[in-house]
Amino acid sequence: MTPLALVRFAALLAAILGGGTSAARAGYRIENVPYPAEIKAGIAAVTFTPAGSLVIATRLGDIWVRNGAGDWRVFARGLDEPLGIVAESETRMFIAHRPELLQADDTDGDGRAETFESIGGKWGITQNYHEFFYGLKRDRAGRFYGALALESSSAANQAQRELYPTLPYRGTRRTENVLEATGHRSEVPWRGWVVSITPDGELVPLAAGFRQANGIGLSPEEELFVTDNQGDYKPSTGLLHVEKGDFHGHAASLKWEPGFDPSKVTTESLWRRLKTPAVVFPHGPLGVSPGEPVWDLSRGKFGPYTGQVFTGDYSRIVIRASLEKVGGDWQGAAFPFLGRNVAAPYETGEKLKAGTTRGAFAPDGSLYLAATAGQGAGEDGLQRVTWDGQTSPDVQDVRLTDRGFRLSFTRHMRADTLANTGSYEITRFRYYYHYKYGSPWVDEARVEVKSVTPESDGLTATLELAELKPGYIYELSLPLLRTRDGEALANPVGYYTANRLLNGEFAVGGTTRLPRPGETSLGARDVNAATEKSSRNEMISAGERVYRLYCVACHQPDGRGVLGGAANFVDDRSRLAKTDTQLLEAITNGVETKGMPAFGAIVTPFQRRAVLTYIRTRFGQEEGEARK
Repeated sequence: MTPLALVRFAALLAAILGGGTSAARAGYRIENVPYPAEIKAGIAAVTFTPAGSLVIATRLGDIWVRNGAGDWRVFARGLDEPLGIVAESETRMFIAHRPELLQADDTDGDGRAETFESIGGKWGITQNYHEFFYGLKRDRAGRFYGALALESSSAANQAQRELYPTLPYRGTRRTENVLEATGHRSEVPWRGWVVSITPDGELVPLAAGFRQANGIGLSPEEELFVTDNQGDYKPSTGLLHVEKGDFHGHAASLKWEPGFDPSKVTTESLWRRLKTPAVVFPHGPLGVSPGEPVWDLSRGKFGPYTGQVFTGDYSRIVIRASLEKVGGDWQGAAFPFLGRNVAAPYETGEKLKAGTTRGAFAPDGSLYLAATAGQGAGEDGLQRVTWDGQTSPDVQDVRLTDRGFRLSFTRHMRADTLANTGSYEITRFRYYYHYKYGSPWVDEARVEVKSVTPESDGLTATLELAELKPGYIYELSLPLLRTRDGEALANPVGYYTANRLLNGEFAVGGTTRLPRPGETSLGARDVNAATEKSSRNEMISAGERVYRLYCVACHQPDGRGVLGGAANFVDDRSRLAKTDTQLLEAITNGVETKGMPAFGAIVTPFQRRAVLTYIRTRFGQEEGEARK
């Protein structure tokens, strides 16, 4: 690796891992929002009434309201894990909980709901713990939108697994698999579908192929977007545009599609109808499990990102995304915004909580983020993010051109760095489409920047690339750019999803392809180290990249993990005291009880050894050290 490449790679790692390179004044402050001690469990929904009152739901089934004076009151209790609210007024709310869409009304004005009416709930339910009803959004015509989770095949113990099939259920039950048995199933109607519910309660299945669509959003134009969860059939997650008849990847839910014939389906036939995310959030650099997408409509009260989308993630990060229409379809770019254990230089206040999957913009333009613990990990709480009026240097947006990309910036950039092709490092990649858990980056290649045309104001630059292909995610690394004041970008990395080009060219399967028989993949940056004879430094370098792509979201840049979940390598010395054989087994096959996925289908044996070498070196504990 050349010295310049080392500088770029180090800066890229610092930006993604949270260290940053900028000395900019802080632009965003995170503060914990206090609430009564009586409010228990995680905050599972957050919104505002038209009058400006804050409304939250807890996973234990309570709805609470805070008025403008800061006083809290209980609006409703006894709900079954509500995960979404539409607050029509101070006295009427629509609530998405497991069995139904519910209308709750305060009829006597005492601040608490007295009447509850089921608006719709014509979907199947079993005793599986993972059958959520995610939501909730409503359009101007009064239609509601939500998503029905697949069942999880895991359970806490063998007794539960034996008992589960004998328990009562609602709706038709079909246990056959579609193509392959995976960790997530659709045993009763419409599990794994995004649905709408009309004002009179009619259920309208819209699109299939979802795993755990834990975020529902409506754009200002009332376009429907959701976020899904990476895993089986899901190489990575992102912002998915949903239209009636779409198929978004997971095969299990297709058994409920009218006219679907499982005898005729193949992996290739599914891949050919697959609709991949409008904006991919690459697994690892941009989190592991995103939540509710919310649009900044504050007209500048939240900084220079009006009209863009903000999404919290379970792994202590908030992602920022911008959208554009190309050939009639949505696509765009994603950037890190807030989070990780090590604060970026433009963050002040509290540390962002892990488990943040719900968000809402307040009338004053601040962003409220709700966090909830789950499966032993994450944190419970409510936070507020405010902008102090100081604009940090950042990539404001990325737009596709005929031959490359047009970048805009939040601050005036220095002309010599802006015009230098060496300031831009671009890599493209895509994923496998298969039933296995996740996917490595495949067909990864460096893309030459042939020329740069900056605008005289230093706020925009147009890049011409040596090649531009549809069906790839383009990583843009810009650690060498500087403002006129000499500051580096706060987030010098972003990812553009090029599903289509401006000439109309597109790729079957979106940003995925089918794996070839017996194929394994190493990233382009690993090829020089991918041998049994690799030096220790080569192993560490390759392992560092694997850690960045697949481990950092849970284990965090500083190795301290997520509270109650991913291992804390630094403070708990027992975590790395196991043998290499034991740890490689955990990396390969996962640890179900700890929520750690199996990476055997994602990273090669060499990469597993490399990342373990990096972890031991980075966090200072060799094999068996803690036992001595």
